[in-house]
Amino acid sequence: MTPVSLRRRSLALAGGALALGLGGCAALDEPAGGPAPAPTADPTRLLTPWLSLNGGWRVQAQQFPQAAQPTGQRITFVQPTGVAARNDLLLVADAGARTLLRVERARDAVAPFAAFTGGGADTGTSLQLGADFSAWVALPAEHMVVQYDARGRIVRRWIDESDAPRPVAVAVPEDRSEILVGDGATARVIVFDPLGRPLGVLGGRRPAVLQSLSAMTLGPRGLYVLDRLAQQVVVLDRRGLPVEVIGENQLVQPRALAVDRAGRVFVSDDAGQRIKVFRGPQLLASVGGAGNGPGRFGRIESLAIDGNLLYVADSVNARVHVMMVAPVALEEPPR
Repeated sequence: MTPVSLRRRSLALAGGALALGLGGCAALDEPAGGPAPAPTADPTRLLTPWLSLNGGWRVQAQQFPQAAQPTGQRITFVQPTGVAARNDLLLVADAGARTLLRVERARDAVAPFAAFTGGGADTGTSLQLGADFSAWVALPAEHMVVQYDARGRIVRRWIDESDAPRPVAVAVPEDRSEILVGDGATARVIVFDPLGRPLGVLGGRRPAVLQSLSAMTLGPRGLYVLDRLAQQVVVLDRRGLPVEVIGENQLVQPRALAVDRAGRVFVSDDAGQRIKVFRGPQLLASVGGAGNGPGRFGRIESLAIDGNLLYVADSVNARVHVMMVAPVALEEPPR
């Protein structure tokens, strides 16, 4: 294994057609009252702003998605700090409303899913959706990760006060063979079995390879962990050993993280409110900028990717941005 340093467009037509079926919850990212400041240019055309979600028509969470009928009342996001996505279904953590919300994007429908105590002050909220629409939520204030079923009922809690006193991130493989919990206090990853029993620290008791841990997700090369203090993303294998470092010398205040199936790594940077896209050590694109216009962000708290769509939870602008991601075949190398 090669040593690594631990120093620290065609989619627009299809997207537009689908957007025509969306109501007030989703607005096309176009200026409404005159020209808006242009976002940071993306010469690669890798990310294209598409929609802005700010809420939807209320439905009952006790019914499965696509079965519930709207009640006539709208729910508007207050302070979204986390987002997870699977197909057209989203889970949004709204710290302002202190509620987890299930959002059906194509139906413009929102269901209050469960009560939410809020995430950490320096991190977004880590969420994950399963194939059966069950959900895992990291709750650092309550020192636990909670699993909910599709109707918002608690299924199980994962707690390890010794090794995970402040769980800020959760990652679950598709087979659910284990639950990985990232702790912000110890900067370690704790492995649990599916029944909630702690199996130990990833990497054992070897010297820590992380200075901090604020977000993580599973990807093609292993477990991708955002080390905010070291200003980089570290990829760990199943033994907890580092196999790659991403973003070294290119990130200033990284906060949120997502990885697509092609291995492209999306990292939000509080410095300028940009989203930086990497393939390995190479920076492919840096897009966005501070503001409230199309393609601009107030404060990026969380990122989630599903298929060719990147979801961005923006707590200051009280919305979830949806951006189209160019397929690898159309990816243009940076000039």
